[in-house]
Amino acid sequence: MVNKNLNLEHTELVKDVPFEARVFLYFSIENKFGEDLTRLHENLKVWNFEHSDAKAYYSKAVERDNKTYFAVTIEFDYPTYLDEKVVNGLIEETKQNFTDFFHQKIEGIQ
Repeated sequence: MVNKNLNLEHTELVKDVPFEARVFLYFSIENKFGEDLTRLHENLKVWNFEHSDAKAYYSKAVERDNKTYFAVTIEFDYPTYLDEKVVNGLIEETKQNFTDFFHQKIEGIQ
């Protein structure tokens, strides 16, 4: 049985150039998928979330110890990333959207 509790481990804001910023969301689940990880990765690669102020997409998955970690990237253009309220709202919206999509995709892996 697959553990379905997807946990947000870490959020990191990176402003690497003056005209854009990225937020990395790192999720984990206390489950290893083994050979099914490749299939899950392929299923998750199609996920993206478009917003007028940003775009989000699934980046990668890795297994470590008894957990599987998932990375999601949100890209913000200038000046959107300067507005903390907008950024925080989009982070919350992205977390929910990815979590819902993730749960749909693991149904077929159980």
